[in-house]
This record gives sequence, C-alpha cells and structure tokens, in this order.
Amino acid sequence: MRHSIKGVAAALVLASGTAALAQAPPYAEPVPAAPPMMTGANVWSGFYVGGNAGAAFGDSSVALSPTGCFLTGGCAIVGNNPLRTFSGNLGGTGLNGGGQAGYNWQLSPSLLLGVEADADYDGLRASYNATSSLSAPLLGNVSNNVSQSQDFLGTLRGRVGFIPNPSWLLYATAGLAYGDPKSTTSSSFSFAGANYAGSSSGFKTGWTAGAGAEWALGAFWSVKAEYLYVDLGTTSYTDAITNAAAVGAIGLNPQPSFQTRLTSNEQIVRIGVNYHFAAPPPMPPAPPVVGVPAPMPAARVFIVFFDWDKDVITPEGAGIIQQAAEAYKSGAPVQLQVTGYTDRSGSPGYNQRLSERRANNVARAMAALGVPRDEMVVSGRGENDNRVPTADGVREPQNRRVEIVTP
Repeated sequence: MRHSIKGVAAALVLASGTAALAQAPPYAEPVPAAPPMMTGANVWSGFYVGGNAGAAFGDSSVALSPTGCFLTGGCAIVGNNPLRTFSGNLGGTGLNGGGQAGYNWQLSPSLLLGVEADADYDGLRASYNATSSLSAPLLGNVSNNVSQSQDFLGTLRGRVGFIPNPSWLLYATAGLAYGDPKSTTSSSFSFAGANYAGSSSGFKTGWTAGAGAEWALGAFWSVKAEYLYVDLGTTSYTDAITNAAAVGAIGLNPQPSFQTRLTSNEQIVRIGVNYHFAAPPPMPPAPPVVGVPAPMPAARVFIVFFDWDKDVITPEGAGIIQQAAEAYKSGAPVQLQVTGYTDRSGSPGYNQRLSERRANNVARAMAALGVPRDEMVVSGRGENDNRVPTADGVREPQNRRVEIVTP
C-alpha cells in the first residue's frame, strides 16, 4: 500500500510538470548571459564634438548715396546734385569649415533639445560693380566698386529636434552669430577725375537660423547636413574724396562725398561629422529594505523569425510579438531587450544594418501594442551570435530573427 501511494504521488508530480511545459510560450529559451551593445537608439543624448565643411554664398546689399553739394556756387547751377544713389547686391561665394561642440537632451523617444557652438574659417568673397551716367549728362559718369570679405564666423545656437526613428534626427536651429566682416569702396568720377574711397572692418554680432538632418552611424558617430542663414547687421561709413587738390584746381567743391551703407548677410550649406561621448551609466537600483532578497522572476525569450533579406514582420511573427507584449503587461514594468540578428549571407556591414531594421520594426510593433518605447533597449547584432552556427554565406532561417527578452 505504501508503494502504491508513492507511485501515485510521482505520477501527479510528473503530470503537473508536463502541464506547465505545455503552457509555456512558444520559442521561449534562457536569457543570454549579457545583453548586446546598444546601437544608434541612444546616440543622441549627451555631449558631442565634430567638424564641418561647406560653402558660403553672399546675400548682402549695398547703397552709395551722395552727400553735400558737388559744384562751387551751389547745386542750383545744374538744378540738382548731379551725383545719384547707386544700389545693388554683392554676389560671391567661398569655402568654409571648422569645428563644433554641443550637448543634447533627449526628452522623449521622438523629442530632443540641444545647444551647439561652432567656430569656422569663412572664405566668402563678394563684390559689386556698377557704372552709371550722372543726372547731368555733360558731366560724364561714375564707376563704383564695393568688395566684402570675412575670415571668421562663429555661432551659438539652440536646437529643437524630431527623431522619426532611432537613426535619424531632424532639427531646426537659431541663435547668436558673430564674425569680422570687412568692406572697401572706391568710386571714380570721370569729370576731372574725382576719386572717392572708404572702408570698414571690425567684430560684429547678429543672428542665424536654419535647419538640418543628422544620421547615426552607430553608438558614437553621426553625419549631418545643415543650412544656415547669417545676418551680421548693417554697416555705414563715408567715402572721402582722395584727390581734393586736383578737383579744387578746376573750381569744384572738394566737400562732396558718398555715404556707403551695406549689409553683411550670407547663406551657408555644409556637411559635418560628430563623435558622441557615451552617456553615463544609470544609477544602480537601491538595495531592498528587507534582508532577504526577493526572488527574481524567470526570464522569457520570444523569437520573431524573418524571411531571407527581409525586415517585414510575418503574420506568425506578429503573433509572437502579441504574446511578448502580453507577457510584459502581466508583470512590473522593466526594461526589455529587443535584439536583431541575421544569417551569414551578405556582407557584415549590410547584415548589421538589416538586423537593426528588424529590431526597430519589432520595437515599433511592441509600442503599438502598448509597450512604452523607452522601456526597450533596441539593438542589432548582425551576423554575430548565430542560433545555428554556419559557414559564411549560408542562408539559415533560424539565424534570421529578433529576440525579445522580458521578465
């Protein structure tokens, strides 16, 4: 009788274990020893430095206006001042380049605020040339030349960014600009060879605004393309007559002059590369209050398989994602590991990008089912950590997968 009771008990234990195994979720297996390194999903937060290069296009304007009377005895001799106002745009281009540094705060998976400062060599060279008859035609014409240059340009800007997916950042930017614009003016009056000249230089401040896009190459590097409009304000100065003795000798008043008024504007198109320093590790969790540590729940792994060279989730994969989301919701909120993999067909670089796309697609599907995106660590491992070891170039279905690890 005692042996019969023991046999029944053993059968009950075996049956309960079999039932527990039957209720386990499909594709569940032990958690890997350590999570893989994160890729571009968190590259945007923190401090970064980099360099840039591009082209500048002149967008300044100039006006030269006469002051004073031109002829001895008063302007009434010809009815008005024969000098007239000249105006136009300073066209020109130049190369520029330098460095930048900044800091980003990623406020949510899709929103970023940042600040950036840069200092660049500015090779912009622009000029304006015009020759026009005077209002008194018998007195000839005036030739004007205005040139503008700048060797240094810096900005201090804020940035507001939108992150459509972990690898892309789109942003608008605006702030302070400063530089050292220089300009020279020369005018030649054909009657009696009267010449005028003037110049201006010095440090000036203004404003800048623009937009750009940045692409994460991995956990630390990114490249960007950027447009900026720069306005350093308006400068005015007097072009003094340079040969007063010659003009006075033939009875002309040596007092007239030109007033030069010009803006210092340019448009910049450039590309750049940034190195992002690793964000500080999170603070360790506080130790439990009670002396005995709470038992850790058993980790579960859900595997979503993909067709060869595809990142589209199949109907079977969607079912696995649904189960993973339900498993997450049934327990306390914790960080999930969403890791993509490929087989060994294709190049390592292509496979790395394919694994990241697969992981990001699964993460988006999880988010659509109510799992917060900031609770997921999304990464790709390419053709590393094969589920089924193979030689290079082999198409193995078991290796084309995304693993979702959840307590």
